[in-house]
Amino acid sequence: MFGLFNKQKDEALPEWYSELQQSQERWFNFLEKLEAKLEEFATAAIPELKEILQNDDDLYKRAFHRVYSGVNGQLSNIREKARVTYEEKIIAVYSHYSSQISVLSKHHNLVSDFRNVCSDRHNDFEDQYEYWRNQIEKTQERDLEMEYKKILDEFEAIKNKFNCTQCGGNIEIEKIFLIETYIQCPYCNTQNTFAPSTQARNLQNIARGLAEQRTAHLYEAFEIENNKERELYHQRHELSLSKIHESDKKVLNQILAKMDELEEQRQFVIKNAPKLHQIYLRAMYDEWNKITPDLKEHNEKMYQNQLQHL
Repeated sequence: MFGLFNKQKDEALPEWYSELQQSQERWFNFLEKLEAKLEEFATAAIPELKEILQNDDDLYKRAFHRVYSGVNGQLSNIREKARVTYEEKIIAVYSHYSSQISVLSKHHNLVSDFRNVCSDRHNDFEDQYEYWRNQIEKTQERDLEMEYKKILDEFEAIKNKFNCTQCGGNIEIEKIFLIETYIQCPYCNTQNTFAPSTQARNLQNIARGLAEQRTAHLYEAFEIENNKERELYHQRHELSLSKIHESDKKVLNQILAKMDELEEQRQFVIKNAPKLHQIYLRAMYDEWNKITPDLKEHNEKMYQNQLQHL
């Protein structure tokens, strides 16, 4: 049914052949049902998680994380069912026949094929699990631009509504304060305590994340360049292995030329990747400083420290 044991019709098959076929068929059917359950559960959970995150006013999003943890637990349970069944119904059958049938037997490959095909199908299920787990994980991504806009809107609404506790004079709040601050009255010089809202205080918690979101394209460019180094190294290594038994001098020279070209590209990447990383860091910290200028001195120290480790 699934392409296993495609033997010639005139070849005599052992009596246990049908049990392997049945075990494989049951395994495939079982995983199809689990995959359908994964998809059904995840597609229902994703919009619910997004809605909870959006409506959760708690600074630490505790309501969201409780539900998020529960959803991941359900996904893990489905995955565990597949793992346990694989061990009990596939590996156990394979181990039984592998121990009973000599490796010299012409039918021993049937047992190996059974394990390999069932293992490949299990890997396909794992890919599906990882896909839906990643989709669930993405629901944690907060709309920081929206949160920042709410903070700005709140600031616009309150900046001209603060009055001196002594003379009642109006005091304009010139910027978003992150902590409780003393503000001097321009009329009577009284020191007034201004306490920012919980939402305003939260700005310092989302500032870096917002700056990283705004410069994500630069970080992606760095990551792509950085990963090229390993790719080029492996390509060159494979060519190096291929020339060991090559006797044709023309082909050998072509391989060596290609190896030199790959090494030149790799050395360029090694030098260029840190430059792209620095471009990203500078842009990210610039954005961070725009969002929370009061933290600029502290941020610049962090930036210089990171540069030393590039």
